[in-house]
Amino acid sequence: PRALAPRPQTGRESPRGRPLAGITVLEFATIIAAPLGTTLLADLGARVIKVEALEGDPYRHLLARGLMAVKTNAGKESICLDLKSAEGRAIAQALVRRADVLVHNYRPGVPERLGIDYASARALRHDVIWVSANGYGPDGPSARRPVTHPVAGAAMGGAGHQGAPTLARSHETLAEIREGARQLMRANEANPDPNTSVVIASAVLLGLLARERFGIGQPIYVDMLTANAWANADDFLDYAGKPERPRVDAELLGFGPTYRLYPAREGWVFAALHTDAEWARFCAAAERAELVNDARFASVAARTANAEALAAALAELFRSRTADEWERLLTAVRVGCVRADATEPGRFFARDPHIAENAFVQPCTHARFGDVLRWGPLVTVGGAAESYGAGALAGDCTDALLRELGRSDAEIARLRAERVVASEPTAS
Repeated sequence: PRALAPRPQTGRESPRGRPLAGITVLEFATIIAAPLGTTLLADLGARVIKVEALEGDPYRHLLARGLMAVKTNAGKESICLDLKSAEGRAIAQALVRRADVLVHNYRPGVPERLGIDYASARALRHDVIWVSANGYGPDGPSARRPVTHPVAGAAMGGAGHQGAPTLARSHETLAEIREGARQLMRANEANPDPNTSVVIASAVLLGLLARERFGIGQPIYVDMLTANAWANADDFLDYAGKPERPRVDAELLGFGPTYRLYPAREGWVFAALHTDAEWARFCAAAERAELVNDARFASVAARTANAEALAAALAELFRSRTADEWERLLTAVRVGCVRADATEPGRFFARDPHIAENAFVQPCTHARFGDVLRWGPLVTVGGAAESYGAGALAGDCTDALLRELGRSDAEIARLRAERVVASEPTAS
């Protein structure tokens, strides 16, 4: 692992793609939201040390051989500690002394029991930036409730908005109940954890900026509830005459005839025809002048009022060409249209030439999986970095970090034997 480095001095140029070089982040977190947030910081050059329980982050065990945890632990180092033991807590506190940032996702009261609450951390490092990331915030009747990704999404109405048709339907058979449950879970899958991850990373950056400007550390609180509200900000404004948020149709194809999926002669397309100008270009490209001249479809308001008739006309039209033909034809005239079923997301990111040319994927070598392609950085500063780290295994730097803290090989062996520290094997 890299040596624990001092904070960069003002005016010192950071390495390409690594504006956080010299910043050390200590992570006490599990599953997705907080670990993915610190991974975004690792991609910007921060040294991220993940402190895990002896058996590792539970997310490592949710899919064969820890595959899902590769993304949430990329670019990090890891040490496994028994934080319930006095010696394990002492090791954690020694790491806190050397850290610029501490991020945890414990419920209120747990950091105090483990000795990593803000007061304890500040006593060890006076300018530490201490970030609490949990479900409902530090106060109030729900503060101590457990929460996971689907819970936060459902609480904020995500499942209701995206899966509204299945909530409104009557489910009479077991098959219908299962399908309704599947639709609700899929509708609720996209937002809460990654929304919170972005807010966590942004909060850390703001904390670092405040420390640079004013020389202070501070506690920062992030919660999944309001992080998801931030990402869905249009629902968190209320004013007279505010239009109702569009709802997905009963078939879960889209929000209306000009913004939805259609089956083509071969494959499926997604078409977005928001404006009158886009509608005119679409009709011209499709050689359907009678549509643009039809009074029922002459404006946005008219198309909305005659949505059922328009959907039927467009469904028939899109069946006249393949999805690939529609994508080429409409993209050429600046109309949003893409084939929606050409490939799976993973295969798209691994093989699409546009993805490769923009460095949206990066090669790296994982200790368990060998040479792999991982996603590229969400943000580049001064260009991309020369390389990006693979996912850390649980405790993969336990011995090296203990040596940095001055522990001898004999002490490390004792700590392992007494199950104060641990690491997972490379093969599993």
